Amino acid sequence: MKAFEKLKVFLGNPGKFCLIILGGRGSGKHFAIESAFKEIKTEDNDELCLKKIEFIAAVKVPSTETELDEWFMKNTFKTLVIEDVEQLTSEQQDLLFTALSTTDGTFGINERFKLRIAFTSSKNVDELREDENQLKGLFWDRISQLVVEFPTYQDESGYILEDFQATWVKMKFQETKGFEHFGKQPKNAALERFLEEYAEKFEGGFRDLDKLACMYFNYRILHYGKIKKIDDTIEKRIVEDIKNDFIGKSQLHSSWGNDFSTFQIKPGFTMDDLIGQFKIQVRNWGKKTYDTYALAEKKLGLGQGTMKNWTEKKVTKSRKANFTKSLKPKAEIMKRQK
Repeated sequence: MKAFEKLKVFLGNPGKFCLIILGGRGSGKHFAIESAFKEIKTEDNDELCLKKIEFIAAVKVPSTETELDEWFMKNTFKTLVIEDVEQLTSEQQDLLFTALSTTDGTFGINERFKLRIAFTSSKNVDELREDENQLKGLFWDRISQLVVEFPTYQDESGYILEDFQATWVKMKFQETKGFEHFGKQPKNAALERFLEEYAEKFEGGFRDLDKLACMYFNYRILHYGKIKKIDDTIEKRIVEDIKNDFIGKSQLHSSWGNDFSTFQIKPGFTMDDLIGQFKIQVRNWGKKTYDTYALAEKKLGLGQGTMKNWTEKKVTKSRKANFTKSLKPKAEIMKRQK
């Protein structure tokens, strides 16, 4: 894949320029970065800061000068990948903007250290570059010296077979004790046809491929029993089974909002109920994204303690109150009719 080859070069660039890796959820950014890092060949891992790679969630990035310098010092000669860069607070962005200013290839605030910084995001590049609520313009300018964007299968499906093979290898099925003989890479026309025909519908990207690989391996265990020799007829049956299980059942749809990006309106609820449910979803998203409600409230511009009231209990109580209130007019009408 062109993006992967580009990533290998950019990740080990001799100038240690900042790099941002873009791609939708499930496009395989994390796996690609790990794989590319392993393939980078160099004789001086320390000088080029390729000694080791570390991934860190944006919310875990230090937010004071002292803490940032200490963090940099602990990770000297390493490559640090800050994931979901758009989740950095304004203060974190300002701090990193200063720390990443360099003329000699070292980074830090009050002290300078040798390390390499990369970032990832699932957001659209235009949104990151132009929306100040995502990233500050100057900060984006500093971290986007080099950019690699991984396409989804909706944009580029030609690598689906190659990606499935890489996914199978990643799973290491051949190391499963007692079932080593089922770990052989599946290669049959039925599987290839299925992957190529449905590639554009794999909204979960590599996550969908993970599921398919797991299904395939487990169906081999189910259908082969004590038979150890791979059989084409059984392999075709396995493909039919995973198609039936995957399509419309276990397949990941982006509209499901597994990352809280979508709020589903359910019929039969009042507007107050829906607002309450939405608040609960925001509360859960805030906790997952920022680790604490306090930080989520600060990021969203809410008063301290606001999210404490956004609970299922409160919503249920509100729903009962609305229901009771809706009965009063009916009761009055019945009384007048009598």
